[in-house]
Amino acid sequence: CRPQPRSPPPHPAVQFTMVRSFDVTYESVDMEIIPRALLWGWPASPVRLVLGGHLPFIIMVSSAALYYFVLVPRVFPATSPSTEGARARCRRFRSAHNLCMCLYSAFCCLATAASLYGRGELTSWEGLLCSPVEGTILRPLSVTFTLSKLVEWIDTAFLVWLGRSPPATLHLYHHATTFWLFCFVMNAPGPEKLGLLLNGAVHALMYGHYYAPWPRPLVPAITVLQILQLAAVTYFYTVGPARCPDARWARGGSEHPAEFLTAYAMVPVFLWMFVVFFVKRFLLGTPKGGRKKTE
Repeated sequence: CRPQPRSPPPHPAVQFTMVRSFDVTYESVDMEIIPRALLWGWPASPVRLVLGGHLPFIIMVSSAALYYFVLVPRVFPATSPSTEGARARCRRFRSAHNLCMCLYSAFCCLATAASLYGRGELTSWEGLLCSPVEGTILRPLSVTFTLSKLVEWIDTAFLVWLGRSPPATLHLYHHATTFWLFCFVMNAPGPEKLGLLLNGAVHALMYGHYYAPWPRPLVPAITVLQILQLAAVTYFYTVGPARCPDARWARGGSEHPAEFLTAYAMVPVFLWMFVVFFVKRFLLGTPKGGRKKTE
């Protein structure tokens, strides 16, 4: 028998990708964003996003700083409509924005549900938490969902342009950090899928309410669902490594503690703020402006 020729060793960059626990870190990104043959055989090979030199850290922190220190206090107030005609156009733009975000969020939720159902993951905790997102339609959908967190900044602009009171602390902290958070959510398949499924559902309801207001007694349900989905995703983010010990991302908490713990610096804060908002707004009767109702 003729000896088989040895395969050349993999390129160092390929070796790094194979042993990498988290695809997204503060130092670098190396992740699939479009799977192979997504549409009619295109692309011929997976499309990957590769960044280095701590550029992810710069992008995440800069996005939050841009929103909080530039757009909210300076750009949005400076661009407020000054005439009634301009305000009317702004209200029409707001309605179109809310409708588009409602439809997009509903599409993300339903497409994710259909994909999970087709793979039997809606009835399997192991499949839901452990089965990778790479190679499926969910990954490019997740990328667009993460980028949509930047589009949601226009919500703040509408509050500044048309609102009766300035944006609340909950609103500002949430919008300043959500894009940052969702970048790391893509490191683990369970939270990534649940983010699309649950956050997509809540946002479909929320933007639907913004477009066509719900009956007043039903409005608290949106906040309740927001609280429940935050608690659920936090739970599954926490138990995921133990439920999927053989997954490469399961060791990410020990190899990349800063990235792993970033979610705990954000989601529990969201959760607490939403609970406080719910109690004040719907149980104590305090309106958005902050003063308790006297009538």
